[in-house]
Amino acid sequence: MQLSRTDKYTLGALLALNVVLKFCWLGVNELSGDEPFTVFWAQQKTSDLLGMFRDENNPPLYFFLMKFWSVGTPFEVPWLRVPSALFSALAVWPLFLLARRHVGTWGAVSACLLFSFCNEHYTYAHEVRAYSLLTLLTITGMWQVDRMARREPRALLWLVLLNTALAYTHFMGWAAIGIQLLCTLFVREWRPAHKGWFKAALVTLTLFLPYGWLFAQRVGASVSQGTWLSAPAWDEPYSMLWRWSNAPVITVAFLCVIAFALWRTRARNTAIRLGLVWAGVPLLGLFFLSFAVPLYLDRYLVWAAPGFAFLVAASLCVIAENKAVVRGSLAAACLGMLVTFAPWKDNGVKPSAVVQEFDKWKPFEADACYIAPYWYGLTYVAAWEPEALKGDGAYINNWLGRVNMYELEGPLRKEDLPVEPHSVVLLIDAGSELIDPRGVTKQLIREHYPVVDSVEADKKVWVYRFRK
Repeated sequence: MQLSRTDKYTLGALLALNVVLKFCWLGVNELSGDEPFTVFWAQQKTSDLLGMFRDENNPPLYFFLMKFWSVGTPFEVPWLRVPSALFSALAVWPLFLLARRHVGTWGAVSACLLFSFCNEHYTYAHEVRAYSLLTLLTITGMWQVDRMARREPRALLWLVLLNTALAYTHFMGWAAIGIQLLCTLFVREWRPAHKGWFKAALVTLTLFLPYGWLFAQRVGASVSQGTWLSAPAWDEPYSMLWRWSNAPVITVAFLCVIAFALWRTRARNTAIRLGLVWAGVPLLGLFFLSFAVPLYLDRYLVWAAPGFAFLVAASLCVIAENKAVVRGSLAAACLGMLVTFAPWKDNGVKPSAVVQEFDKWKPFEADACYIAPYWYGLTYVAAWEPEALKGDGAYINNWLGRVNMYELEGPLRKEDLPVEPHSVVLLIDAGSELIDPRGVTKQLIREHYPVVDSVEADKKVWVYRFRK
């Protein structure tokens, strides 16, 4: 479908808006969560990086993109986040083209603005993680299935390339590929793409075979051993929609609009069906699956969230026959998202505060310092001396060893306590219950160092000082 000149200008304006938005406030948050992990491994030798994938739930594409990006750019937080910001900004391109085909220009603009002004999406646009790339590839894949249903040229080839990239970006990419299949089954206008989807899936599976055994191994471990998450509460689907809508009142309003549109169209509208499958199936499907294998996490559903923006815009387009009413409703929805949009706010996570509190208790004079769980060690290093992330694992261990700091992979053992205890042991607890659910580490240290001081230096990160 050829775009009119007006549509091209509109799409250009949406892209420009997103580039400006997504490239602002790139450094407002410190490196935290899994970002230091990504940054560290992106600096490692290719052989070491490939070895990491054997034990981690991380496909390689984003890590190699970051490795390439890091070669010629400053090693600074804003620069490290540029690729994610760019992927998120580009996502409005396929979203506009897909929505324009089904709900017209006004609906397409609204879907893109609902996406652009979503605080949840903005968060992942500013993380050194694969989630914004996963979102971009998911939307573009949905657009290619739509093109394939209309028998447009080269759609099958593009779908193969996009789905292969999805599979190598994140394991949830396979869920996004599965949603494409469901759309070809339950959206009548997409049924002509059914056979083409299977052809693309077969080629994608073949191209994924080099990594397939690792994928099967990691999935098997998650099923048999469980994950670090727990089963979700019953209100989690609503909480997820809240994240996608910025505020509770907007969430309720959007749900009412969707319900009314379903009633008014008897659930026969193509765009509404598409949005329901794209957003609703992952939202509820992953929720119920998580009672067996806990996986219900906002970042694992980020690729489904644009489907909700698409669904809301599609629903608003059919709530009335009067164009002025429809356009006014679309504008009101976008305005509601805009006034609750706060891109300048930080996430409140400050690993540097942990470093400051830790330093107050003079780690160089302590008998030993421990970090639990071990993966917080890279976060601590990133806050203390970011350049250290350029070193390998041995360098990180030597760097931590200068202050007798040790990363705990499980409960502390008695033989790992200082041989000749004198006065002080320090502990950074960033969720030690994940590796030590019985609290053995604290109990053991307290037996030898009974006087305890503590402070919550960061969100759910405590610094403890144990003394004689």
